[in-house]
Amino acid sequence: MNALKETIIEKLDTLPEPKLQQVMAYLTFLTERGVGGEPSLLSVAGALSGPPISGVEIEELLYGQAKTR
Repeated sequence: MNALKETIIEKLDTLPEPKLQQVMAYLTFLTERGVGGEPSLLSVAGALSGPPISGVEIEELLYGQAKTR
């Protein structure tokens, strides 16, 4: 077994059950995400560039008119 895996196992041995459940949930997340899945945020960051818009402008885009409060 490589050194990193051994270190991880040593640290796992010191954790209480609730923490082990958190680790398992994270491992499940990582394995379900897979390799080469969805693009990273950095790969789509260019699409997010542009001038900022206000909440009113967002509502106008979504609903056709701004809601009045």
